[in-house]
Parts: sequence; C-alpha cells; structure tokens
Amino acid sequence: METILQQINSALVSALGRAYEKIIEILPEALLAIFIVIAGFIVASIFYRLCVKVLAFFAVDKLVAKTPLDRMLKGIGITKSASGILGLLIFWLTILLTLIFASEVVHLTQVSNALAVVTGYIPQVIAAFLIIVFGMLLAKFLQTVVVQSLSKTGIGYERSIGRSVQIVVLVFVFLAAIEQLGLNLSFVTTNVLIVVAAILLIVGLSIVLGARTVIENALLCQNIKHQIKVGQKISIGDVSGKVKEFTLAGVVIEMERGDAVVPATMFFKSTYTIKC
Repeated sequence: METILQQINSALVSALGRAYEKIIEILPEALLAIFIVIAGFIVASIFYRLCVKVLAFFAVDKLVAKTPLDRMLKGIGITKSASGILGLLIFWLTILLTLIFASEVVHLTQVSNALAVVTGYIPQVIAAFLIIVFGMLLAKFLQTVVVQSLSKTGIGYERSIGRSVQIVVLVFVFLAAIEQLGLNLSFVTTNVLIVVAAILLIVGLSIVLGARTVIENALLCQNIKHQIKVGQKISIGDVSGKVKEFTLAGVVIEMERGDAVVPATMFFKSTYTIKC
C-alpha cells in the first residue's frame, strides 16, 4: 500500500514539475501576448475616437441624415450614427488583428487562422459601407442638381425626374456594395441595366413630350429677338407696353399695372404691333 502511495506521489510531483517547467517556458510569450492584447485594445479605442472625430469634422452624420440610409438604419434597429458604425468596424478590425498577432506569439496557429478569415472580411464590409454612404450622398446631390436645373427651365415634373435619378443611382450603389462583399451579381446587374435603360427611355420620352411646348417657345423666342428689341413698345392682344427682357420661352412686357410674360408662340398666332 505504501509503495502505491509513493508511486502516486512520485507521479504527481513529476507532473507538477513538468507543468511548472512548461509554465516557465511559455510565461514570457503569454505575458507578451497579454501585453499585445492590452496595447491593441488601447490602439483600437484611439482609432475609434479618431474616426468618429474626423467624420464629425466633415459633418458626415448630418449629410447622411438627409439620405435614406439614416431611415434604413433606424428601421432595422440600429441607433448608432454612420460615423459610429464605421468607427466600430475599424475598432474590431484592430482588435482582431491584435488577437491574430497574440495567437501567433503563443503558437495558437488554428486560432490565428480562424481569426484571419473573419478579419479578411471586415475591410470588405467597411468598403461596402463607405460605398453606400458616399453613394447615397452622391444620389442626393444629383437629385438636387436635377431638380434645381429643371425648375429653371419650367419644364415641370422636376421632382419626379430628380427622384428617378436618385433611385437609379442608388440601385447601382447597392449593386456595387454587394459585389464588394464578394457576391457575384453579374446576372442581376445585366437585368437591372436593361430595366434601368427601359425606364430612362420612358422618362426621356415623357420629358420630351412634356417639354414640347417649352422647347417650341424657346426656339420661337430666338426668332423673335431678331424682330423685336428690348426697350421697344409693342402691343399684342390685350397686352401693351415696353419690352423689358426675353426669357427662355417668352417675352416680358412692362405695363403700367405690372409685368406680363407673353409666350413666344403667341407672336406667331396673333398680330402684334411695334410702336415707334
């Protein structure tokens, strides 16, 4: 019985000795790995705050709030701002890179390989998110430009056309973002291009038909300029006064009770008199 106890005691002492030697052997590497993780956490926190401050300096959150992205994020329960989301992605990218490095230090190859797979995907998510953010800003900018440009011509339907332009841009933005994530959407992209081309053709025809009167007036107005000069007194229909200026599609006549804009087509449908 005593011999068995001695053998067990000897085995335990031997096992504890080997464990102690192993701990002493890996202790420097473990301490280095812990230091790397702590330093990585500090660096990741700095990157997060820096990202948020830089985006706040450029007022990215205020710009995004004017796009559909803000409503989409709130609709799926995400309360963080665009800068906060991007900052978190950069934070976790830094943390995962730190864990990979720490795993390599303590020779945990399988763990580092698994983390490398996840880490390699985060830059794609960041790129896709940036494409969506700046793509939506571009779509909003183009919508505003189209609306303001068309409102000056008097064609009409400027809001509908601007909205259509925004939707078309957003479609391509989301397709680019999804492809950035590694999904092959070549078949979907081809069909979307066909649909978009058909929509643009219909919208273009609608604009041409809707702007026919404006275009006709604009062309005729150029002809009228050769016959009537600014400052001359004319009389056409019930309007009588001095020519003040020419607009894109008509003539502004200054009368005693105010200015009147006469469409250019009226000069070719009615008799007018130029007073000397």
